[in-house]
Amino acid sequence: MLKRVLHWAWVALLVALPLTGFTATSTWKIASLEWPPYASEHMDNGGDAIASLRDLLAPHDIAIEVDYLPWEQAQLRAAAGEYVGYFPAWPSEVRSGFIASAPLGFSHLGILGKSDNDLDYRNLIHLFEQYKVGVVASYVYPTNIQNVLDAYGETLHYASSERELVNMLNRGSVDLILASPEVVGHFSPSKRAKKLKMVTQFADIPLVLALKQNDTNRARKGFLDDLLQRHLHSNTAFTRPTHLVGTYINTPGVEPFIHFIEQIYAELGISLKLEAVPARRGLVLLNAGLSDLDVVRVAANMARFKNVRVVEPTLALGEHILLCDKAVPCNLAALSKPSNKILVTRGALESLTNFDIKAKLMFNEKLRRTPELLKRYEFEYAIFSTVFGDGQQYANDFNILPLRRFRLNHVVNRRLDPLVPELQRTIQAKLDDFTPNSVH
Repeated sequence: MLKRVLHWAWVALLVALPLTGFTATSTWKIASLEWPPYASEHMDNGGDAIASLRDLLAPHDIAIEVDYLPWEQAQLRAAAGEYVGYFPAWPSEVRSGFIASAPLGFSHLGILGKSDNDLDYRNLIHLFEQYKVGVVASYVYPTNIQNVLDAYGETLHYASSERELVNMLNRGSVDLILASPEVVGHFSPSKRAKKLKMVTQFADIPLVLALKQNDTNRARKGFLDDLLQRHLHSNTAFTRPTHLVGTYINTPGVEPFIHFIEQIYAELGISLKLEAVPARRGLVLLNAGLSDLDVVRVAANMARFKNVRVVEPTLALGEHILLCDKAVPCNLAALSKPSNKILVTRGALESLTNFDIKAKLMFNEKLRRTPELLKRYEFEYAIFSTVFGDGQQYANDFNILPLRRFRLNHVVNRRLDPLVPELQRTIQAKLDDFTPNSVH
């Protein structure tokens, strides 16, 4: 079964502090959908996203009551007076007349196909031009994805749910499906799940509570947002630092990120001493509290490091790509062929757990050498990472296959939690002037 990877860890860190300015009712009624493992009336906890929201509110004597409905019906029903709103929703699904809470977690979304179907495609648009793709009719996908769907509607086939998408794929009605791998893994028996493969995976998508737009719910939104902010300010022993020690991965394109983060901390009156370290070592040091921050990391890889906080907003979108020597085939089959050798970093591999990788993996943390090693024909394949769109600079030397997009964020040790709100405001204010180059 496809691995379940959910991002709810921060909820367990919230503390039960009294909050003022909001009179909580004893029960919030919420409309939801059957979307396991995130939301399901057939799961003991009601679904992991639902359980996360319940655990967040319980210390403040607020219960939630959930009605599980077809998704479009849930959104329409949520406009009725008895409902607070609907959850879990992508930001793109927050309808007119509703307001979105801060992200309460993240979901995955990708394009999946049958493992015995060797696809040949150059990019996402080419994929939609060449193949029949199944999508869920009631979903409003994130804008970057929805734009492609709108442009290539003639190749789309619509289903009422992920369960129906899987059935369409198994029947051969479609070549590919657009779905959450966790949801597909939940619906598919283990033998069938093993016959599916990830073709390309998008950056993690926030999950929010869509609240009806009225004065009471604006107060509820402030209440939810304040829970996290109160936690960030709860360490009364915090002393604002004047000097911090950090790390970064020594890779092509990291310099603009270094300069940007140095400017951010300079605005706060804090000087940085930064040191280049191997990728894994930097996170071990940060998680252990032996360093204060790391310049930029793949946000989705941070969940296992309990002492590392991802700082919003995202600095840039990145993508993992497969670089192929021009003399060999460049397709997903290259990942699953045991006789192939693929150069890869451990961090990139952690981001690609939903892909069918059976090739022999050669780990290389000296990232600047990766293109050089391929050019010298020591290897025929490498999984490489760049800022989204920058991979084309390697097109003259290699064939390129996009695999997964991801968010690139600044990260800090949790002892700096009280500083995070100010960090986030400063980054947001300066982000429009930041132009990143390639980063790995």
